[in-house]
Amino acid sequence: MTKNHKTTQTETPGKPEDVPTVMALLFGWNMELSRFYLHRFQQYCALPTSFLSCHSLEDLRAGQAEFLKQLMDEYRIGSQRLSMIANADDATLNLDTNYAAKLLKAQEDAAAIIDQAKVQAKRILDSAERQNKPSQAESEQTALKKHA
Repeated sequence: MTKNHKTTQTETPGKPEDVPTVMALLFGWNMELSRFYLHRFQQYCALPTSFLSCHSLEDLRAGQAEFLKQLMDEYRIGSQRLSMIANADDATLNLDTNYAAKLLKAQEDAAAIIDQAKVQAKRILDSAERQNKPSQAESEQTALKKHA
């Protein structure tokens, strides 16, 4: 006889105001992982060079032991940092609850700067055309004098 087990999950949909919290958590988590793995990669790349400086088997063993000790310490510290990020609250994550309004303001400011740049570029082009027109007329007069 089999029982029908239906797994029930509490359906608590996320709220829009939760998005910045989740994004800040993911951003912090990914930044920490990237920092950690980049540093570890650099340590692994430096390992062969450090082995070249070994003059005896004891030097090699000491270098290997130091590398492994450093590796374990860094993994311990890295896991602590990830744990802190996972357990952080909104204030720790430096969330900006007014992000959408600031983003819209930044877009408006950028649009205003672009409009100002367009106006300035038009002034520069107009000025260059005005300066170029007399020189064209002078060139034509010089050309007529040469033919006469």
